[in-house]
Amino acid sequence: MVDMGYSSEYEIYLTRSNGVQIVINSLSLTILREMRRREVSPSEIAALLDVPKSTIQGNIGKLLRMGIVSQDVRIDDARSAVYHIDALLMFSSDTDVEWQLYARSASVNRIIKHGRCTSREDLALYGVSLTESGLNVMHGLLSVGAALSRFVADDKWMDRMLSTMTEQARDNGIDLKFRTSDGLTLEFDSKEEDISDVPLVVVPMIGAIISHSKQLMDYNLAREVSLSVTENGHHVEMHVPPYEGQDYDSNIKIPRNKKAFRVSEPYSIYTVGGKATLFTNPTMMSVLDCLFISDYTLNELEEMSNLPKATIYAAISKLVNMGAVATRKETGSMMKYTLLADPIMYVTESDDRDLQKLESIVERFQKGEIDYYAAVISFAMDAIDCMGIHFDKMFSRAGKNAAISVLESNRDIKPQEFVELACSMVAVPDMARIRTYIPICLEVTLSKSTLWGSWPGYFVMGFISEGLNHLLGGGYKATVVVKHEDETTPVAILES
Repeated sequence: MVDMGYSSEYEIYLTRSNGVQIVINSLSLTILREMRRREVSPSEIAALLDVPKSTIQGNIGKLLRMGIVSQDVRIDDARSAVYHIDALLMFSSDTDVEWQLYARSASVNRIIKHGRCTSREDLALYGVSLTESGLNVMHGLLSVGAALSRFVADDKWMDRMLSTMTEQARDNGIDLKFRTSDGLTLEFDSKEEDISDVPLVVVPMIGAIISHSKQLMDYNLAREVSLSVTENGHHVEMHVPPYEGQDYDSNIKIPRNKKAFRVSEPYSIYTVGGKATLFTNPTMMSVLDCLFISDYTLNELEEMSNLPKATIYAAISKLVNMGAVATRKETGSMMKYTLLADPIMYVTESDDRDLQKLESIVERFQKGEIDYYAAVISFAMDAIDCMGIHFDKMFSRAGKNAAISVLESNRDIKPQEFVELACSMVAVPDMARIRTYIPICLEVTLSKSTLWGSWPGYFVMGFISEGLNHLLGGGYKATVVVKHEDETTPVAILES
């Protein structure tokens, strides 16, 4: 990974043996987008993009060395060699606004209607918060579905999966129609409620089908899903086109080698001006990390980071110019810096890579011991743990976004009702309860079979702080205590 400082265009891959790799070169990104739907040759891409063939070959060569693409030799057509993606795309900055259209309010309104969050809403709320932040997680969810369906595809497997999807949709008042004549098309219709959060839930299932499409449909599907949400969220259509090229195994598996998950150097992603911006500059990341806690002066940042003042000032100047940080000066005091960017995730080198846990989740899911939602969430969370990825700061933003949806649809909600609703935002088997109203203190209890770390607590804190700020004004304090079941010592105490 090259220390480029920061970039608002990137794709993050998990390779078979070279660990996590980041691509920021615009031409390489264009080539990879083409590869998601077809195999390519340097001559074809050069003609398509009107770029010299030698330039294309240089970019593809670098992607080969990174372990992101593979080469196939052709002896039966005019192309001597073609290339395809041979790594898992986990995250990218290439987002489609359709993915989050209505989705958060659909999940929130369902929680209010039924009085309790479920794993379905968990998956949708956290997924939509990431897409709203400008981070594309759809390809990562496709990979999760592929991993969960490993070794289970026989001739009748897709019929069983589509039948199960149809039954589950019917149980939720949704009519599902599907076509496989030109790729895969799924149409969801509901007369009763907004179902625009369905795509975030269904994507892993589609990933499972894509990974086995050659066996099931006799041709590969592209690793690309288009989406249309119409009729105020009551109609959802998803389409996966055919892959143009059938001569390789499209089932790219999660690596089973611990070294494959290594991160050569840390990085973080913040939303800046609506774009999910990737940072690799250590000083920038240190400044952003400090300012997430509070506003600080340059002298205070120097003391906290133990870096030269000139180095910190150079980094802050860039952050101010790009809109990630703002300056604030009060009368008679030194200049302070405040964080404008929203944190999405940060990455550290992980020492704990329990791949057996990932294998166990797949095995339990295929035996029917855990349901689909639990399998998707737990596999995704454990996979990112193996890559040293942390989302805890983003979950606070997810809670704030959910609070805004509640306030928009329930303008007359009372503060006490809002606090009680906060407890409903935690899905079983975890739970939340009100300890005290004055001051506001909530307790989130994580069950022995929880799928999360302390993240539900961050969600509740974001939800409470945003709601009370709107309903009662700034300065109203709240505390969220997070603990494990049957344990008295909290794992986290969060304060607004």
